[in-house]
Formats: sequence, structure tokens, C-alpha cells
Amino acid sequence: MVYVRKPLPPYALRTPGGQKVYLPELKGKILVLLRQPDLARALATRQEELSALEAQAYLLSQEVRESPLPLLLDPEGKLIQVIPEQGALIADAFLEVYHLGPVRDAGEILEWVRFVGSQCPECVLPEAEWL
Repeated sequence: MVYVRKPLPPYALRTPGGQKVYLPELKGKILVLLRQPDLARALATRQEELSALEAQAYLLSQEVRESPLPLLLDPEGKLIQVIPEQGALIADAFLEVYHLGPVRDAGEILEWVRFVGSQCPECVLPEAEWL
């Protein structure tokens, strides 16, 4: 299961060419996962902003389809099902989930990416397990 402020589970996805991609391999940049092609198209037009913010966005799909962003396949839909239809999953460079919910548009996604990029993991006290 995926939870906000917890690490993203190590799901295994695939590229359209059949190569396995384990989410832990995507560490190092802010991660944006979308399931809605319209949001992916809108965000792709702002690729320079994403790159400047050290973020990478992907479109998730259960089958191969045309995509303006890199496509990751989730044939069983395990990860796709946790992202709202008009929503996004946004995680920091260490794959801690910061947003898992609806978004209005590409501008709001970029706002979340800026927010995540401004966080300092060393500056925040860890959340107690009993909270």
C-alpha cells in the first residue's frame, strides 16, 4: 500500500520494450507518476521546468499506448489503482511520497514539485510510529 510521508513500496514496472524497472532505481530525482494522458500531455509541454526542478515524470498504463512522457507499464494495475483518475503521485528523490491525490493541472503538479524540492529531509524530525 502507498501512504503519504512513507517510502514508496518497491514496485516492479516495465518499459514498453519489456525491461523491468524497480521504483528504487528511480531514486535521485523528484518522481511524478500520472495515470491520466491529458495531464501527461500538459506536463510534457513544461518539460524544461521539470528538468530545472530535477524532477522526472512518467505516465503509468496497463498497456502500451502513445505517451508524451516516458511510459511505465503496470500490467496488474497495483500502482495505478492508488492514484486518483485526475491525480498524481509525487515523491522526493528518496521516494518518500509527498502527494497522492487530485491535481487541477500541470501548474499544480509543478507547485508540488517545487514544494518537495524545498524540503530538507535532514531538517525534519522523523515521525513517531505511534502518531
